[in-house]
Amino acid sequence: MTEEEKYHRVSPDLSEEEFILFQRYIADNAGLFLDDSKFDTLRTALLARTTALNLKDYREYYRFINFNPRGEEEFKELMNLLTVGETYFFRDAKHFEILEKYILPDIIKYKKERGDNSIRIWSAGCSTGEEPYSLSMFLLGNLTIPSLWDIEILATDVSTKALQKARDGIYTKWSLRAIDRKYVQKYFTTTENRYLLNDEIKRMVKFEYFNLIREPYPLTKMGNYWDIILCKNVTIYFKVDSTKRVIHNFYQSLRDGGTLFIGMSESLFQISDEFDLIEHDGCFLYKKIAGQEKSTGYKRDIKVPVVRKVDAEDTDVIFKRAKEHFKAKHYDRAIVELGKVIRLKSTHIDARLMLADIYANEERYGEAEDECRKVIEINSLLPTAHCLLGVVLGKQKRTTEAIPELKKAIYLDQDLVIAHLHLANLYYDNKDYNHSAREFKNVLRILEKDIDKEMDMSDGGFSQEVILLQAKKGISKLSILQE
Repeated sequence: MTEEEKYHRVSPDLSEEEFILFQRYIADNAGLFLDDSKFDTLRTALLARTTALNLKDYREYYRFINFNPRGEEEFKELMNLLTVGETYFFRDAKHFEILEKYILPDIIKYKKERGDNSIRIWSAGCSTGEEPYSLSMFLLGNLTIPSLWDIEILATDVSTKALQKARDGIYTKWSLRAIDRKYVQKYFTTTENRYLLNDEIKRMVKFEYFNLIREPYPLTKMGNYWDIILCKNVTIYFKVDSTKRVIHNFYQSLRDGGTLFIGMSESLFQISDEFDLIEHDGCFLYKKIAGQEKSTGYKRDIKVPVVRKVDAEDTDVIFKRAKEHFKAKHYDRAIVELGKVIRLKSTHIDARLMLADIYANEERYGEAEDECRKVIEINSLLPTAHCLLGVVLGKQKRTTEAIPELKKAIYLDQDLVIAHLHLANLYYDNKDYNHSAREFKNVLRILEKDIDKEMDMSDGGFSQEVILLQAKKGISKLSILQE
């Protein structure tokens, strides 16, 4: 039977009942909660794996992963298709600044006082290895004599394919977009547009398959052991109860005084009260305080995951606070509040767009891009999301990617004036003066048509006067070129 005949044999349609069936199974066994926006992602993955095993339909595949002796290994293959993570070296630059300025000096002081030369770090949800390898380079660059230290970096993930790529240590230029050039020159060799990580760094990291919601945790991961645990943008896809279990287990795994790093837009609000929230230079971390016992609502005997109902009023109140901080340009405070909103409602579009806007203002373009793409995944017809993504890509000099996004924004909202303005500037930079002139004129036309048009976040925070002035200056520059 040919591959084409196999695909024709399996109906590609996934019923609502089947979606719920797999949704519950994946949530219970991997902690990954697939909301309705992931319907087609799950359908595509199921079709690929059902066909690969030459099974007749999705129900038979469900029985296979439940009852076949190879079911557990097959479930890993399914998860490989569902957990495709995008990351890059030295992502969350602020975290590395905090590590260098506060956390590493504290660890060194703590260890020296106890005659202990170990540094133990766990990267949970490591994807293709950029995070743990960045930590390796960071430690070699910031420890006075690295050879005096017993460094252990454990990196775990549920995707066996991602782990294999991490072990290979071969990356594209895109993965190195935020890395300091000194690290590239010292630790990578280049061949055919690929960057090969050297063995010194690769040997520092131990990669393992590990499912965060499976209990009990192995002894090497539990029991007052780790100095630092990093788990960024992993639990945002879990059900609330699964997240509580994982965070509780992280607390148990850290040594007294150990630090938990989560994603910049994440929060443990209404998830755990075991940690102390620590602020360093506007960046928030979670610390396990020595000898401190806090009560927690977590119960280990919960067998059926219970999802906390989102309280719309809660999110509205928190988002209102975030908007106030945003308007006052208190961006660090706004990020914390937005993280709370997203924790309560991961599909809150306005919160994610505001977060993307803040990241763009702070020139954290990789994170801004990530948030824009998450919004587009939720609602692909939102012009402001395509516009902001176009702006962010333009700031990174990725013009060929930026222009189509701005065009999409204009297609969805022909009067989105800021999209026309940025498109005009990109055309001008590319010396496409005819198209640039057309877009500058579109800006004038829109503003003249609606002279009282209110400017909002989608207009980049610019006033009508500023946008009008920029358009007129653009036309003036083009006029000079044509003389």
